Amino acid sequence: MMDEARSSPAPSSTALAYLDRGIIASVTLFALMAPHSIAATQGAFLLGVVLWMVRIVIRRSLDYQPMVLDLPILVFVWWSLLAAIFSYEPALSFVKVRSVGLFLIVFLVAQNLPNREWGKRWALILVLSSFVSVGYVFWQKSVGRGLQLVEIDEASPLHHAGVGPGDVLLSVEGRTIRSREELAAIVAAKRGERLRLFVFRPEIYMHREIIVPREASPENPLRIRRAEPWKNFRASGFYGWNYFTYAEVMQLLASLLLGLFLTLPEKRSLRGGLALLGIGAMTSVIVLTVTRAVWGAFALSACVMLVHRWGKKALLIVVLALVLAAPVGARFLQRVRSIPLLSAREPSTAYRLTVWQEGVQVLLRRPKHWFLGIGMDSLKARWREWGMFQGGRLPLGHMHSSPLQIALERGFPALLCWCWWFARYLRLLRRGLRSEAVNRDPTIAGIYVGTFGGTLGFLASSLVHYNFGDSEVIMIVYFQMGLIEGFHRLMRDEVRG
Repeated sequence: MMDEARSSPAPSSTALAYLDRGIIASVTLFALMAPHSIAATQGAFLLGVVLWMVRIVIRRSLDYQPMVLDLPILVFVWWSLLAAIFSYEPALSFVKVRSVGLFLIVFLVAQNLPNREWGKRWALILVLSSFVSVGYVFWQKSVGRGLQLVEIDEASPLHHAGVGPGDVLLSVEGRTIRSREELAAIVAAKRGERLRLFVFRPEIYMHREIIVPREASPENPLRIRRAEPWKNFRASGFYGWNYFTYAEVMQLLASLLLGLFLTLPEKRSLRGGLALLGIGAMTSVIVLTVTRAVWGAFALSACVMLVHRWGKKALLIVVLALVLAAPVGARFLQRVRSIPLLSAREPSTAYRLTVWQEGVQVLLRRPKHWFLGIGMDSLKARWREWGMFQGGRLPLGHMHSSPLQIALERGFPALLCWCWWFARYLRLLRRGLRSEAVNRDPTIAGIYVGTFGGTLGFLASSLVHYNFGDSEVIMIVYFQMGLIEGFHRLMRDEVRG
């Protein structure tokens, strides 16, 4: 009996084994869903954190492994909490603190990466999963998204909402439409009632409401003479109309795949061919987002990676490719968005220049703003008081720049902590790129190369996008950061062992 008792595992060790598997499954689900769904990704993250906390309680030991980035991350988070406490609008700021908590993704992945193989699997799952959305974008482009109005009757109720030829009906009552038949079916059921429309006009997305007469024809209740499926939309994958978010996510993942391709020992192989096709597909999707900053970010990422792997001769190839691509990109931009490649007068750039100037003025207005900022999301309640967005003549939003947004909301010390954090991260990646332990495994080397390039692209884009505040984007950045910290821990332990 005593031998039997000794041979059977203790309840706590069995529970710990199941918890370990649960954490690995949670992180795997996170990697699988990160390119598609914020709800599923955050659900996987929260499940992983809960299981991790339960494991700590059962073990009665934190079993924490020191990290390279833990100090700058924690200082940044604590300063963000301090800024929330002294915010002009503490209630709004503390709601925003929940998104600050996503930094735990770094710790969850780094502290629970069991071995190199799982790290490689998670990176590959993240990349391969993104091809579901890539395929979805190509399908959308083939069938269209929304209905572009070519000609409408003078008596059409659309005129009362200021909607006319050239405009695009993206959705009606929250449902995407692609044909006049779909539109008629939705509208006919709402005759005599208020109808909600989501409309696109070049560089403007508008919400409109109309009332369709009860006597309107069920076959053509909006009296549209000619319309066609709209195919010049900006790609956004499964993120609704958030093409900025999708572009940033695809830049990170395309960079990761390019890094994996560049470190393949046999590029002229089936695996190399598939990787090259995948890079082409992802690059096409980035182009289809029609997001200039991300185009530039991915070009920078690719240039850095190519120069790292192939030397300075690659720089000439990249410059030549950019010179050839620039006119094509400019024409495509003009066709889809009706704006030039570079101009301070076009609406998007003019908007940024205006809010940057206003944001800097508010930031420098009082010493409190220098030190603790105005508080996260305080702008939503106080913009009139501070004379932001030209007194309401411009759409309300944010600063469209991560460094400026961080400084404005959390103060200059928070911005310095953020710079310290990412500078240390880039240094960690650079050390890995030169490490023999990294380079003897082509897949891990590819993860380092791709993450280094993607992070540089993310930081470059952050100058004109508030991508640090975009949860879908930052969760992938944190996931990659956790992988790099995890690999660093494993290799450090190997050296010590």
